[in-house]
Amino acid sequence: MSTLRDKSLLLEGMEAGWWRARRRPFAEPDAAPHYGRDRSFVLEHIDVQLRIDPAHPGLEGEAHVRVGATLAGLGSVVLDLDEVSIQEVAWLEHPSHETSWHHQEGQLHVTPPPGVQQGTVRVKWSCQPRRGMYFIGPSTAFPERPWEAWSQCQDDDAHFFLPCFDHPSVKHPWSFTIEAPQSYTVVCNGVLEDRVDSDGWSRWRWHQNQGMPAYLVTVVVALLDVHEVSCGELPVRYLVPQGTDADTVARVFGPTPEMIRFLSRRFGVPYPWARYDQVVVSEFRFGGMENTGATTMTDLILTDERAFLDHEPHGLVLHELAHQWFGDLVTCQDWSQGWLNEGWATYSEALWQEEKKGAGHAAWATWKMARSYMTEASSRYRRPIVSYRFREPIDMFDRHLYEKGACVLHTLRCELGEEAFWPAVRLYLERHAFESVHTRHFQRALEDATGRNLDRFFHQWVLGVGHPLLEVGLQHKDGLLQVKVNQTQTGDQVPEAFSFNLRIQIVDEGGVQQPVDLPVRQRQQAFHVPCAAAPVTVRVDPGFRVLSRLSLKAPVRWLQALLAEDECPVLRIRVAEALAKNPDAASLEALCDALEKDPDWTVRAQLARVLSLVGGELALASLLRALDSETEARARLPIVTALGKFQDPGVNDRLAALVTQGDPSLRVEGGAGVALGRLRADQARQANETLLTRPSFGDALACRGLQGLGYTRDPDVLSILLDWTGETHGNRARAAACGALARLADSLTEVRAEVVERLSELALHGPFRVQLAAVSGLGVIRDPRGSGALRRLLDGAGDGRVRRMAYEALWEIREGRDSDTALQGLRDEVEDLRHTQGQLQERLARLEPLGETT
Repeated sequence: MSTLRDKSLLLEGMEAGWWRARRRPFAEPDAAPHYGRDRSFVLEHIDVQLRIDPAHPGLEGEAHVRVGATLAGLGSVVLDLDEVSIQEVAWLEHPSHETSWHHQEGQLHVTPPPGVQQGTVRVKWSCQPRRGMYFIGPSTAFPERPWEAWSQCQDDDAHFFLPCFDHPSVKHPWSFTIEAPQSYTVVCNGVLEDRVDSDGWSRWRWHQNQGMPAYLVTVVVALLDVHEVSCGELPVRYLVPQGTDADTVARVFGPTPEMIRFLSRRFGVPYPWARYDQVVVSEFRFGGMENTGATTMTDLILTDERAFLDHEPHGLVLHELAHQWFGDLVTCQDWSQGWLNEGWATYSEALWQEEKKGAGHAAWATWKMARSYMTEASSRYRRPIVSYRFREPIDMFDRHLYEKGACVLHTLRCELGEEAFWPAVRLYLERHAFESVHTRHFQRALEDATGRNLDRFFHQWVLGVGHPLLEVGLQHKDGLLQVKVNQTQTGDQVPEAFSFNLRIQIVDEGGVQQPVDLPVRQRQQAFHVPCAAAPVTVRVDPGFRVLSRLSLKAPVRWLQALLAEDECPVLRIRVAEALAKNPDAASLEALCDALEKDPDWTVRAQLARVLSLVGGELALASLLRALDSETEARARLPIVTALGKFQDPGVNDRLAALVTQGDPSLRVEGGAGVALGRLRADQARQANETLLTRPSFGDALACRGLQGLGYTRDPDVLSILLDWTGETHGNRARAAACGALARLADSLTEVRAEVVERLSELALHGPFRVQLAAVSGLGVIRDPRGSGALRRLLDGAGDGRVRRMAYEALWEIREGRDSDTALQGLRDEVEDLRHTQGQLQERLARLEPLGETT
């Protein structure tokens, strides 16, 4: 599964308060540990029959559940089934037996007839599900949108529309019979056996013969165009809303067969299912969901040509495809072990970058994942990757599970080496195919394949908290390269010292690189490496081999050489950060030159950020030149954002011109409006109101315009933002308006009461995406008047993400505004001092070449 927060194109417009300055415990105070469930029977097969008309929300169902005995015998058959009306429960093989059953607290308990050790339970029911199965149709904003029904069962929502054992530890075959109006296409797991049309309805029969847990069930009933291709003998289909143009389908899904071949080769195990479908639905609640053999995708993936400049959807396509091995073929046995699914799928995105764009780009992709995780670890909470204490399973689906899990896999790969790691991965997949697994199974497979004892590695990186914060100092003296490594990480349960090997490469005059692995085991360590001649430079952690936040201190000439020539983008970014700490004239010139000439847009994007932190006239001039010359949209946006840190009339004019004249990139054009809002420039309101009038894919420009208005601190924009929370607008724009309202109310006391009232209403009654933004916005504002709505959601929200966000918003309100107001004032002072320092450093740099002294 790919989370909505991570993969949607437009959620930055929500601007909600996930990442604030005060860390909180991950587990709620009264959250109990979650372990795998017991069972008193063997679940052998479920045959589900559903009658669904998407235009009439609700369904009728019948299921035949075949069960057998454990070695201890057949006990009570307990099936998960909630919020349904049950019409019948009976044992098929014993029609004369009066079946004893009761239904309470979301479970159906069925007593076997005396002496029976196996059999089939028949259940008939009807329901209008609030979870698990969703019915999407016309709305005020989209009156022409057709009706469709689709399921989303992860993590444990399947039992809201069918009886099952709703836990990832139990896998078994399934059959599906879906009756739907004849005009609709039906997609389920497995292989389509037949389709029979009669009296305006169609009866679709699907069989999933390999074992599958309930959370991977998919049922989609929608008006779809079907595009069929193949990967060798494997059928591959792209099912998209009717009328989607073929160019868009090819642009988004075209690489799929190549991805299947790549992952089969990389993992050493062929694609494990009979087919692969990707099905696009409206208003999907995640980025994508890896249902066995048939992934469901958000409609945001269908980017048009312009949006494609900013947002390449192939990472999402690859992520969900990788789950067909990690998650579907081999499944975490409970959600505490979810990183075995999500960490692998996320890391596979970097593997694809390595395949298509080389090791350097893959290192940058992994570093970017690490920065995403570190944001959560520094400002939200820290937890072990494997955590048992949580309120609901969805709480686990965070940046620790996805991005930290991916980075730990990369660190493990570098630790073991290519020739050991990949055969071990293949052994793990082959040994546990069609099974549910625990982290210990993964560790044991690695150990059996490599002969290594990995207790310390897994205890430190997977079962432990945090990551290394490293200060690495380099100097050459008396024929020795001196390397000082200080670990500075702090925090509850964070190790004083992590244990890992830090690779350096000593580069001589001829360009020869001498690799040295330094065994870092202590909080402070010094290494002395024989090195007769002074190096040209020294590469530290090339390829981003170790999950860490690393700062360098080295001779400036070494750093400048790395910035100008090194092949690793991550190392060049780290060097840029080191040079920016106390830049002399030469270092500042090197940074500006790199912004113009670095071959990788990924590095140029970070150089823009670094120069915005340096400040000063030279940095500003360099950024303005880069705005004119940069052709890569994904680097132009950071340049625009960086310019938004400079209080300069000329900057305001340039940003306003970007909005007026437009830009090929949606994000660049919209980012200019946001930057003007942050600067509270005279042109900010007009520019962002202009963005609201421009149609764009997924309302991207409107979302940015709303975000920019929220930053203006102008009370007159309140009415505009309130209007955009209304039903006449799409849910993505409505969510962005909620975030903008929260930002406005956070800075303006006079609008706070009205904003809290509106956000409270939307938190309780808005559609899902809007509800999330409203809840998070109440946390941003931290006004006690929002507590009532949040407490209601904490006690009774249907979706676990809404409930968790309500909990975190209440935490923010409890913490209050006083300390935060003081902190914000301090931040503003630091910001002013930073720019002043940048100007002074620039003036000093101008004097140094002339040899002037005081």
